Amino acid sequence: TDFITGFKHGHSKLYGVNPQDINLFEGSIETISKSIVRENVSSGLIDNNDFGIIGGPPCPDFSNAGKNLGKDGENGKLTGIFVDIINDFHPKFFTLENVKGLIQKSTHRKYLADLLYKLSKEYCFDIKVLNSLDYGIPQDRERLFVVGFKKSFIFDKLGYASLIEIEKINLQLIIELKKEKSSSLEKFNWFSWPVNPLYTNARGRFPWPQRTPYGGNPTKPDDLPNSLLVQDVVFTSSIENLPNQNDVFKAYSDKFNIIDEGDITGKSFKRLHRWRFSPTAAYGNNEVHLHPYKPRRLSVREVMRIQSVPDKFELPDNMTLSSKFKTISNGVPVVLAKEIAQSISNFIE
Repeated sequence: TDFITGFKHGHSKLYGVNPQDINLFEGSIETISKSIVRENVSSGLIDNNDFGIIGGPPCPDFSNAGKNLGKDGENGKLTGIFVDIINDFHPKFFTLENVKGLIQKSTHRKYLADLLYKLSKEYCFDIKVLNSLDYGIPQDRERLFVVGFKKSFIFDKLGYASLIEIEKINLQLIIELKKEKSSSLEKFNWFSWPVNPLYTNARGRFPWPQRTPYGGNPTKPDDLPNSLLVQDVVFTSSIENLPNQNDVFKAYSDKFNIIDEGDITGKSFKRLHRWRFSPTAAYGNNEVHLHPYKPRRLSVREVMRIQSVPDKFELPDNMTLSSKFKTISNGVPVVLAKEIAQSISNFIE
């Protein structure tokens, strides 16, 4: 509901689209059906399978920061439902996004293997963990992505021999995921995932500063890419007049004036360093990261910039502050989403 509220607001404000004219199914994926979608999209699109399904089922049950309930959790089961929808709707391609934890715990890996096996009758697929930092986004955010394409499409595009080879790779991937301890999965990649050589392995490649006493004025190190520094990307003077910049949790804590700049060791009250990237923006229970040199939490607009959301977008006033932070932090960073979409588009064309 929060996402749809922001989605409608954006289309209305930016493009002059009447919210009533946007074809949206406002409900749970547990109740959506092919007939409902068929009524709301272009004639013949569903029946011709000329479309894709893109989504990120809620993932706290697979997160290392959560309770690790996995497929049995209320959110965890939605990943299975998402896969069932793919098999029911038969899209030409799909993209599924989830937390890295889905391949880090053996029970989660086996669940993923079962889901991929369900897809393997009609689809070839590939999985990879991508870090937003490696695409020029000032945030250390690792997420698992699964892309898939109908076998009939792979056959038409690449030929029978390539289809058979990819099927073998997919089977080996499923077997690997079923193991108690899984090795690197990169050897099973066949899809051309996006790569940006300017930022590859950015976390370990550059001499990042660590911690500075709060209230200091640390010197900007040399040899760091400006596009990965929150001071250069997020905290610019232009941000002060943007919508949602004043959307900040007002609650005060003595820790705001104590925690070192760049101290992200705690589970809460993580403080950004101005000459570094942000840790993962994942904001539940109002636990928003701290500003590098101001005694407050980040604003909604600052988090939007960390998620590479263009400044022209804004969230409406009728959303609660908690909803705004959750809506933004649950999303895939815009720049990374575009990179993946372009890779899929290049493959399909």
